Amino acid sequence: MSLYRPKIVVLDTATLGKVSRDYWAQDASSRDKARTLINRLRCLGVFITFTATHVIELLRHGDEQVIRDRVRFLRGIPLIAWVRPYNRSWLPGSIHDVLCRELHVVVHGSARSWREIVEQVRPDLWETGVGSEMFLENDEFWSTISRRGARLHEKEKYTASMARTDAGEVKDMKICEALRLPLRPKEDRDAYTRRFAQELQRQLDHHGDKRLSYSHDAAIDFANRALRSVRAIDEMGGDPVQTLLACVGVPQGLVSPEMTMGEFGELAVYAERLKMISEDLRPSIELRIDDVPPTTLPSYVLERRLVSVQRKAERVSGSDLGDSYIVPLIFYTDAVEVDTRTFEFLNQVRRSEPKLASLMGRVFPSSDYSRIPELFDD
Repeated sequence: MSLYRPKIVVLDTATLGKVSRDYWAQDASSRDKARTLINRLRCLGVFITFTATHVIELLRHGDEQVIRDRVRFLRGIPLIAWVRPYNRSWLPGSIHDVLCRELHVVVHGSARSWREIVEQVRPDLWETGVGSEMFLENDEFWSTISRRGARLHEKEKYTASMARTDAGEVKDMKICEALRLPLRPKEDRDAYTRRFAQELQRQLDHHGDKRLSYSHDAAIDFANRALRSVRAIDEMGGDPVQTLLACVGVPQGLVSPEMTMGEFGELAVYAERLKMISEDLRPSIELRIDDVPPTTLPSYVLERRLVSVQRKAERVSGSDLGDSYIVPLIFYTDAVEVDTRTFEFLNQVRRSEPKLASLMGRVFPSSDYSRIPELFDD
């Protein structure tokens, strides 16, 4: 006997916002459009998916009435699915929970390939129910989520914007080239920091999120923190390269002279993420990146491949981060909706990564939401 597997669609949060707006609209045609969508998906047995990213993005709106309307809308959805948190808590899980599950089947299970990981994670990834089970009547709680979402949004704008910059022009420089650069005298570092901050602000203004309103202060703060890091490494003594590797958790054996500084930065990012994920595993386990290489977890690989494409855009957006957290669900669902910009970015990843592409499900760009049920008409 085959087990029932629900049909799962991941909608873009912008689409969910539009459907909620129309669902409560005074205009009858708008109301009918939204309610017809929900009813058709119910009749087709299609579950609308939620992650922590969806909930936070939907509820960080500045208008309290919009927030209340959205919660009421979400509460009334008849079929919902959400990422089951790895720790079995109540709220929808996030990309962190997906990565925990992928790492679990690698270190505590038998998965050895991307396909085996996806096949072993999928059966236990989803929780299903009705909207009222998840979105309880608790205005104070959802207001707290809204405030947290607003703070997180500011952080996303900052993070995405900073990641687009290269004020020191080092990301494409090979490590062997960087090591041949003359050491900057300590007395020159303050002046260099000021020039670095000026160039960083210029890049933020030209390529960062347009809504980042504090590029000057952000640039100065980042430059000063970088200077403090250099001074801290100096104070530790010894070989500065070895000290840096130890600080970021990257084993020396994984670093080669021909590696670029940008590639080294990616290793450092992965080392930090792996530490966070492995600490949450049950049973817990201490892992290094040479135990679980950066290419091990398919969702992490897809996330970082998408991020690398996003960063080449003339302008970045804080929403890019949320997109990169949601897109990996393409391995575990029937269809994922993304905005047209992310759709093109993802197509670039598909073309450059055929092995990843072979595991991806359907992805579609946002358009008229009334046509979404057509994806499931057999």
